[in-house]
Amino acid sequence: MPLKIDHARVNVAISKAEETTSGEITCVIRKKALDYPETPLMWAAGMAFVLPLLLLVFNIWPHDWLGPVLTAALGWNAPGAAGNLHTYEDIAFYATAQLILFVATYLIADLPKVRLWLTPRFITRRRAHKKAMEQFTARGLNLTKDRTGVMIFCALEEHFVDVIADEGIYSKVDKDVWQRAVAALISHIKQDDLTGGFEEAVALCGEVLSAHFPPEAVNLNELPDVLIEI
Repeated sequence: MPLKIDHARVNVAISKAEETTSGEITCVIRKKALDYPETPLMWAAGMAFVLPLLLLVFNIWPHDWLGPVLTAALGWNAPGAAGNLHTYEDIAFYATAQLILFVATYLIADLPKVRLWLTPRFITRRRAHKKAMEQFTARGLNLTKDRTGVMIFCALEEHFVDVIADEGIYSKVDKDVWQRAVAALISHIKQDDLTGGFEEAVALCGEVLSAHFPPEAVNLNELPDVLIEI
């Protein structure tokens, strides 16, 4: 069952945190898995390549069991012992088996849950981080006046959480601060409390921003104080 999140509570948390700083906080969540079009293709090609090797390793030959079937179905009449196949028929069998296995594997691996499960962890993390960086730019966090934008990003299906800070604040704060925010959100997610996780992560980021960038006399709100779901 997918985790639910209360947008209103997170929006309030963002507004409250920004009352004490001139910095900007944005939260972005993606509940659906990212796209991994190469995964089903990789698995399908791998299975189609490995099958003939496995048959040879275990000394399984098509003419031992498939010959009579193909002879009856396709009219392949092999001379000699009943059911034996010619070399070209052996090749045709392997090619057909590879094609069937390729298509079957591709269709199965292309199911969303299966595709994500079969994608190596380092690829899902890299793809999720790339998406986070894209969102950081797309949401204008790199355009704040003092370069003090902070984005909390969560790719739920990939189990990936990241906090990205612009150079104005990143250079002044120890990296452990952002890791604490990541850890807080992950801890709440494990307890099925996605909303509480974002609230705590936002509060931690707000404390860091307020320490280095207190509110100005006219504290402009450069970005909307809303949770963005993509």
